[in-house]
Amino acid sequence: MSRTLKEAKDSVILNIKQIFKDNNFPKLPIDEDPIQGDLSIICFPGAQVLKKSPEEVANDVSSLVSNIKLVKKVSVVKAFCNIVLDWDSLVLNVFNDILKDDYGKGISKNESILVEHTSANATGPFHMGRARNPIIGDSIARLLRYNGYDVSTEYYVNDTGRQAATVAYGIKNYEGSDSEKEDHKLVECYRQASDALKNSDEVKSQIYEKMELIESGDKDALAEVKSAAGMMLSGMRSSLKRLNAEADSYFHESDLILDDSVNKVIASLKMSDLCVEEEGAFYLDLEGKNIAGRNQKFFFTRNNGLSLYTTRDIAYHLNKFERFPRALNILGEDHKLQSTLLNIALDELDSSKPDNLFYSFVNLPGGKMSTRAGRVVYLDDMMEKIVQASLERLKEVDMDSEQKNILAEKIGIGSLRYNILKVQPEKGFTFNVDDALSIQGDSAPFAMYSHARMYSILNKYGGNIPEIEMEGDLVESEIDLIRIMAKWPQIVELSATKLAIHNIPNYIHQLSSQFNIFYRDCKVIGEVNESLRINLVFSAKRVLFEALGIMGIDAPERM
Repeated sequence: MSRTLKEAKDSVILNIKQIFKDNNFPKLPIDEDPIQGDLSIICFPGAQVLKKSPEEVANDVSSLVSNIKLVKKVSVVKAFCNIVLDWDSLVLNVFNDILKDDYGKGISKNESILVEHTSANATGPFHMGRARNPIIGDSIARLLRYNGYDVSTEYYVNDTGRQAATVAYGIKNYEGSDSEKEDHKLVECYRQASDALKNSDEVKSQIYEKMELIESGDKDALAEVKSAAGMMLSGMRSSLKRLNAEADSYFHESDLILDDSVNKVIASLKMSDLCVEEEGAFYLDLEGKNIAGRNQKFFFTRNNGLSLYTTRDIAYHLNKFERFPRALNILGEDHKLQSTLLNIALDELDSSKPDNLFYSFVNLPGGKMSTRAGRVVYLDDMMEKIVQASLERLKEVDMDSEQKNILAEKIGIGSLRYNILKVQPEKGFTFNVDDALSIQGDSAPFAMYSHARMYSILNKYGGNIPEIEMEGDLVESEIDLIRIMAKWPQIVELSATKLAIHNIPNYIHQLSSQFNIFYRDCKVIGEVNESLRINLVFSAKRVLFEALGIMGIDAPERM
């Protein structure tokens, strides 16, 4: 929170504790972030000691603390004694904190982090079921940067194995669709090759032969699958660019075979005390590692001595820690076991281990998405749908068509990101376009509209932001807005520490809602406290702009 506000609360809490001690009063917990007021003394624990009801204890506490310096008002609500600080005396110093250019930003941590996100197989367009990965990953990276870390993002391109060989075979042997977008065009090649793989022994033989060449390090085969994956990935990257979530770099799995990293992993794991050979294949015996069932055998080679996906994943993580001291993976909940096995293998190699943020998958109103049941919705189609729905809502707005198209893109993509980010990653949810575009609720359009309103007020004011001159007492809606802005550094630090990205949209909604209450209650221009209120609007706009930026959402000047 604001340094000034933290110091004020600490001072009042210290005085409360001293008064309790001087009056032989039992120690009571103090909530520093209550629903009402600035501090709240919780009086339930004192009831048994003092042989009084919790409400009577709260009234006694109220009498004891009401004259403490910086305490303006004390009120009792059931068993809680709520304290409001003297904001009239605090506001200038609090604003000195808020108006600093680096307000809310973390100090440099001198630590670099590699965030791996998305990393979908290069076999076709992204679908909505896994849309959380790039959105969460990109926003977490933005949050960590804002909090003072040196962050790079990376997409791990799975361009070896059966799927990669099938893609390469499909592109070489079949015609794509007539789509203009490369991944939508080439996915038809992949589908035809997949069908042929199931139905033709000859095709199966060719694909499996190619897969063996790839995994044995054949340079021509590796170049072929890398090229095929790159063609498919070109369309996928344009989707990420539109989503405002493209990674900084792309790391190809095939390179780990080409540079012999995978063979070095195999050689090192064979030296582990956990290593066992079975019919020519090697695995780590995890019976004593609290792993259930068949997963106790963690195979890292086939019986022909070649690597598996998991082996290459180990090599990739060793590579990560050669480049960065810390790594964070954004993963679907179906990767939890795989991550546990990976960490055991990395332990055996005396390597650092990545942090993981797991997310549940997105559903649509029609139910859980299923390829087999034909209920897959592509991310591209959803982005287009929500942008067009935004454009339809702008048809009565007085602006030219180019401006409307630009604004519809900002609203649509912003709404998609916001609606996904506001739910805790580990909780599943159903994405609904109408909910995402709602102007009334916890949504991007509501926050964007609030930002546009702030811009409009400042534009109407026209001058430079004035020095604050207090000519009248603060009103409640002003205090409530300042309180929320004073929390911004605390929200950033907590969210970054716990990787709790959903805290940011939750804060945005609080800030936007309270600003609109302030706007309803307080005329800004031409009032006694005009200079204070202009600063309130300016500061709220800046914090809202930066919070939306962490979410990868453009804050428009007009709605």
